[in-house]
Parts: sequence; C-alpha cells; structure tokens
Amino acid sequence: MILVLISPRQAGLPFAQWLPEEAGRLVAVTADGAPVGEGFTEVVTVPDYTDDDAVLTAAREVARRHRPRAVLALAEADVERAALLRRELALPGLDSTAAAAYRDKVLMKQYASAAGLPVPAFAPVATVGDITDFMAAHPGRVVVKPRSGSGSTGVHVLDAPGQANTLAEQVAGGSYEVEEFIDGALHHVDVFRAEGEPVAAVASRYTGAGCLTHWEDAPLGSRNLDPADPLHDRLVEETWRLIDALPSPDTLCAHAEFFVTDSGRIVLCEVAARIGGGPIPAMLRHILGTDPRELWARVECGLPVALDAVRDHARTAPRAAFCGIPPKHGRVLRLPEPPPGTTDFVLNTRIGDDWSGERYRLRKSGDFLATWVITDPDPTVLDSRLDATAQLVGAGFGWDDTDFGRDDADFGRDDTDPSAPAPSAPAPSAPVSAAPVPVTSGRTAGGAR
Repeated sequence: MILVLISPRQAGLPFAQWLPEEAGRLVAVTADGAPVGEGFTEVVTVPDYTDDDAVLTAAREVARRHRPRAVLALAEADVERAALLRRELALPGLDSTAAAAYRDKVLMKQYASAAGLPVPAFAPVATVGDITDFMAAHPGRVVVKPRSGSGSTGVHVLDAPGQANTLAEQVAGGSYEVEEFIDGALHHVDVFRAEGEPVAAVASRYTGAGCLTHWEDAPLGSRNLDPADPLHDRLVEETWRLIDALPSPDTLCAHAEFFVTDSGRIVLCEVAARIGGGPIPAMLRHILGTDPRELWARVECGLPVALDAVRDHARTAPRAAFCGIPPKHGRVLRLPEPPPGTTDFVLNTRIGDDWSGERYRLRKSGDFLATWVITDPDPTVLDSRLDATAQLVGAGFGWDDTDFGRDDADFGRDDTDPSAPAPSAPAPSAPVSAAPVPVTSGRTAGGAR
C-alpha cells in the first residue's frame, strides 16, 4: 500500500496513472470535497486540511488498516507530516530532521551558513523588539516572513523600524524571521537525486520582481538558463553544496531559490524538499521529458524509472519558460483565448469569479488565473514570446472593480495556509504610511512554491 497525503491544491493529480503498478494499493488522506480522482482503495477526508492533528490522526488510522510501505506527499504543507509518519512507521524517505531543515528558514540558513554558503543576515523573531534590534544592527531594508511559509505568504518588507509595530500580533510566538533585504534577480534551481546520484538540475530565472510581482498585479514568469551560461553551472553547484550542507537523504527532490546580485554574488533565499509549485512542473516536463511530479512519485515509492533517459533529455531539451497571470481586484468579466504558439494553457477561473475584498487581500503568489508554457531554442526569441503572450493574455481578461473599499496597505499580506485552496475558485479547465510596503524593484521572497 502507498499512503498519499493530498493537499487540496494537489487534488486531481493522476496518482493512479503515475503509479499503475500500485493499482488497488493506493490510499489517501485529503480535505472534504477535494476531487482526488479514481484509483484509490480508500480515501479519508478531514474538514480542515490546515489542521495538522486532524490530518495526522486520519493518516495514522489509515496506516493501521493498510500498513503502507511508502508515504507520498507533494505539497509543502505535507513535508513535515509525511516525515513524521515515515518515522513512526519506520519507512524510508525524508525524515523529521531533514524536513525541519528544509521547512524552517532560520534552521536552513544556519546549516547553510555553517557550511560557508552566502546567506542574508538573519534572526528569529518573537517580538517587534527582535525586528527593531535587527534593523539597528543591520541598517537598511529588511524582510519579515514566516519561518515555514511558502508562496510568499505573510511576507512584509520594512524600510524603517517604526513599521515593525504593525506586525506585533502577527509575529508573536516565534514563528517569524527577519532578514537582510538582498537586491538581486531571483533564480530557482530544481534538482533530483536518486541513491546519491544526481539525475537532473535545472537552473531558471524568474521574471521581474520574482514572486512578489502579484503585489503589483503583474505576470510572473520563469525561463531556464542556457546550460552554456556560466551562471547555470554556478547555481547548480551552489544547490548541491546547499543540499550537502543540510541533513539530506540520498534520494530527494528540491526546489532552491537564490538571489544573484549585480556583482554576480549568489545568495541563498530558501529551499524546499519538494517539486516547485505553480506552473513550474509544466515547464520542467518539457525539459525532463516527464512530469517531475510523476518522476518523484515513482522514485519515492520505489518504482522503476528510466533515469538515464531523463538525464539525456535534460541535456538536449529546448529552452522553456512559463508565465502566469495573477488576479486583479474585482470580478472577472471576460476570459482570454490561448495565445498562439503556447502549450499547457490552463484557465483557473470563470466569468463572474470575484476577487474583491478579503479574497484579493489574501491572494498568494501562486494564485494564477491563467498559465502556459513556451519552448524555443533561441533565448532571445523565447524572452520576446514570453513578454508578448503575457501582454496578450493579460489584455484578454476583463475586470469589474466591484469593491472600492480595499486597503492598499494590505497588499502583499497573506496569512493563509499554503495548502488551502483559493476561496471559491473553480477547478482548472485541464495607518497607511507606517505599514510595511511591497517591493517594486528588488526581489525578496520565495518563488512559485
């Protein structure tokens, strides 16, 4: 039996198709109402998937009935849950020590710094005083964010110590960190390793301000770097150094993010022990020759995978890029058509979909209304097509701003759990001056995680 933890954002993935050898031997835990698809012997649901105790209790009950030989989880919210279950069931895979290092942004930077990797100056936060003390010691802009957040949730950028007072309630309890603002282009590296041997490593660069572009209602994109670009190998080497610095298992996948400054310095942003989120899997599929989630699901469950074929495809694959259009404030009145020359076009909305008020305030960097992928061997052409299609799709949406009472000081603030589905979203078709301000030029937060 394979026990699969399915976050609502992962619901609908074809696990049974990816693992046909396990037909009749798949069981799952997910949220009430989540469409998990066919192929599961038993599906246990919980009312609130953000409730760790409820999810773990349900998983333990399923495990007692079915005695799984592996625990599979693809979402950030499930990394530590799955690791705990593996420890309790004496199963292989990412353990609790490693999971904590990959989830806790303070802990991961401590490991990385001890190994000599460049990291921003950072400190744990339990009170506003921790932030102001840090800013006194490190003058300049800082970033305050959850220690275990993803998708740029709960991220704040502060220019002055007085702005920290607005975060007193939010940071109380010690679940936040503060770090030096790094002005640089945000890159991501997606890597796979099996039994200690590298399988693939794909270095890519986000467009614009990275995963804070949704604060400006701007599209987010990414394109993989040319393997001949010296920066590609430097980023890949830094990622493997990072993985070796953390208590990593021999078999793992990871999504790492780094800032690259104008001087070429590579500085760690953060790393996760899972596949990148949003449209990243669709882009990686063109580079790896297989869906990276399927690749990892099979590796995690001990099933055969043609790893050499993946290695060969990654070496000869065309350049690829993805783009995603975030919601604006208001109600969707018109939908775009798929732009010509693209693939993997997905609409995650409908006419009448309302993104006003609280839903807009709580939007995530991965709340894309439309996503697509482009491939082209010429990087200049790829960039041009990425920009052109983003403009075309963006203009294809029509909006009615129905709520004029929004508070712009709330932009960029998101306290929702990364595993929670966007409220009311349909399934995919296939004191203002003292408040923290969003970034308009620098890059500060994690990517499409």
